[in-house]
Amino acid sequence: MKLKLIIATFLSMFLFSAAQAGSFGMGVTGGIGMIGAAGSESNSESGTETESGEDATASNDIGFAELYAEYSFGDSERLTLGFAIVPGSHDISSRTLKRTDTDGADPAENDNGSLEVNGEISDHTTFYAEVLLGGGVYVKGALSSVDINVNQTNSSGYGTYPNKELDAITYALGYKGEMGERGVYKIEGFTTDYDTYSASSTTTNSVSADLDVTGAKLSLGFKF
Repeated sequence: MKLKLIIATFLSMFLFSAAQAGSFGMGVTGGIGMIGAAGSESNSESGTETESGEDATASNDIGFAELYAEYSFGDSERLTLGFAIVPGSHDISSRTLKRTDTDGADPAENDNGSLEVNGEISDHTTFYAEVLLGGGVYVKGALSSVDINVNQTNSSGYGTYPNKELDAITYALGYKGEMGERGVYKIEGFTTDYDTYSASSTTTNSVSADLDVTGAKLSLGFKF
């Protein structure tokens, strides 16, 4: 819901900007980032079976590309509003996470088997605002929408978890400059905090995981 409100606001401001001084811009971005995640699973069953791997952390160093379009307002162009999209998908963990369940003393509750799972981030879209502080330095705030896809392999009888769409908020500090008459470059450091992934499996187990990304980006573009 909040992303729909932001989208409507951005569209209104872009339409309004047609009659104002300023410039449109677009370009490409290359970035590096470190994904960090921590989560836990709760078993809905009762019994004496022993389970391992219910709490887990994950991380992955990634490289990514981004496409952006934006509008900078006024002669001073101190305020910039834009939209960006990251094509493709990226694994949340650099390795597949595994869990093994072993039989306990109560035969009625035994569920011997194994589970392998990893998640990926895809369809990452962002609406952002930049405020120029002076000397090319700017601060940035952004709202994003992303799909979390669960890739899971498990023994029969285990539940599976659904894919979900999450929102995220980004804070960034950067520097922008010009190249020639129309060229623009940006250097930026950022941190992104995603909503908690919370879901129930098809066997009514539940999982909760927090996700964040910290990284840096270099953008090259032009304005007109």
